[in-house]
Amino acid sequence: MNGGNQMGTKKNKSDKSEWFKFKKDNSKKDKFDPQHAFLKLKTWWPLSKVSGRIFLIYLFIVLFGGFLLCIPGIVVNNDLNGYDFRWDYLTGIFTASSAFSDTGINIIDPSHDYTFWGQLILLILIEMGGIGVLTLKIILFISINKKISLNDTIVAQSERGNDVKSSTIELIKDGFIWLTIVQLIAAGILFFLFFFSEPASETLTWNATENKYTQLDVVSPYHNFMRSIWFAVFHSTSAINNAGYDIVSTSSLQPYNVEGHQVYAIQIVFLLEWVIGGLGYPTFHDIKRKIKARRVGQKVKFSLFTKLNFYVYFSLAILGPLMIFASEYSNQSNSLIFNYYSYQIDPLTHMNTNVIIAEAKPGYVVAMDIIFNTTACRNAGFSTVPINDFNASSKTILSALMFIGSAPSSTAGGIRTTTFAIILLSTWAVIRNKSYTSAFKKIIPAETVRRSFSVFFISVFILTIVIILIYFDSNAYLTPGMVTGSNNELIQNQGDASVVQILTLITSAYGTVGMNPFTQQQMYNFGTLTKLLIILCMFLGQLGISNTLLAFIKPSKKTNFKYLEEDVTIG
Repeated sequence: MNGGNQMGTKKNKSDKSEWFKFKKDNSKKDKFDPQHAFLKLKTWWPLSKVSGRIFLIYLFIVLFGGFLLCIPGIVVNNDLNGYDFRWDYLTGIFTASSAFSDTGINIIDPSHDYTFWGQLILLILIEMGGIGVLTLKIILFISINKKISLNDTIVAQSERGNDVKSSTIELIKDGFIWLTIVQLIAAGILFFLFFFSEPASETLTWNATENKYTQLDVVSPYHNFMRSIWFAVFHSTSAINNAGYDIVSTSSLQPYNVEGHQVYAIQIVFLLEWVIGGLGYPTFHDIKRKIKARRVGQKVKFSLFTKLNFYVYFSLAILGPLMIFASEYSNQSNSLIFNYYSYQIDPLTHMNTNVIIAEAKPGYVVAMDIIFNTTACRNAGFSTVPINDFNASSKTILSALMFIGSAPSSTAGGIRTTTFAIILLSTWAVIRNKSYTSAFKKIIPAETVRRSFSVFFISVFILTIVIILIYFDSNAYLTPGMVTGSNNELIQNQGDASVVQILTLITSAYGTVGMNPFTQQQMYNFGTLTKLLIILCMFLGQLGISNTLLAFIKPSKKTNFKYLEEDVTIG
């Protein structure tokens, strides 16, 4: 009996302890654990640590900049165009995206629609986008002798650095110093050029609709000291950062390219600036290392990045103008690059219609027009002739050049020169039946090759979808309108001949170039979806496909197995 009672007592105690344990677990489960909640949020957070941080910073700057650029007093309701951009937040975001991504595609006209303060905001956005937000932070820390954390170094490396963390800070410092020196020297030269050079107020192209030469709506700095200083600072910053923004006129740099007012010195300064700005921070660092080594009698080789970048950049800088010249020369008698012309204005889109060839341009004018504008399409966006003066074949070539862009870790966009070089080298390796991709006696890692092809095909896919969607959304404003035969009323055309123009616009946005084949009237009337898609392309061009993808990709969990391999027949 006692034994039974003892056994029963023990059982009751055991039950009681289990009951208390259960109650304890429940209370622990119901209690809020901040650390557990943070880890859960971190698991569900869609952005990665490094690229995601850059993505959010860029997004915040664009949204906040867009708000500033639509405030009355910063943007004005100018009678020149008749549009009211005050509190037009979408236009503000569009302009902020264009400035921060160093693109230059606009709905608004910066030379007339913004006050000095609006232009100053644009200048700040251009500088931040060109140099890099995190790069500016690193430079600030260096200037005040503050220690730079490993986290900041990694983020800055992703934005403007190279693959070696140890040299990231020095590389950023070298690039910043070099670009600043070039920017200041160019600004000094441009001051004198703007002050002593009178821009043209009209072109030699005849506007048959208004029965006068094409008006350029110029804001002239000629013999104006303060305006010449501001023009020099603004345009030097815009050129070195490959932004394509100008405050000269509604027609970019065309006032300085009219016969009798041609200032080729301004064009050459701009050209040199955007070429230097498009070479990339690692290239500047390599050049400095080379110069320092020579001073002490040592030999230092350029990195593979610099070699590939130089070869592709300057090869395209030579081939591009030659291909454009061949395209235009093949139909020289009807080429608007080789000839002056007259035209009428379409009332719906304000585009040129009924174009008639007048007389041939001098040979040196044609040569400089092709060289400047073809080189500008690599990354800059400034123009001295209307982009639509180029024929459809030329615009396709320009689109290809804009799609390639310039160097990584530079102020330019596109898939980048090194990506294009690796794709060519890998294709050549396949043709030669090689199992690896090499250049300059160095083997390029298979992972880099794989990512290069991914960047290329993802870019092509995105741009194709965007072109189709823009056609669906805004086809009514893509080409000049038509007049009915019954009551002569203007009707909207369906834009069937404008695919090349959309291609030019979208590759220009993705390459952060800024060459726009559409008029301000068309840009203003485009649908909301079209404008958002252009903003997306500019954003991708600035951040880069790699960084954009990495922003949404977290490190994958390692697995100790992989699937069986099976070959597939390909074409």
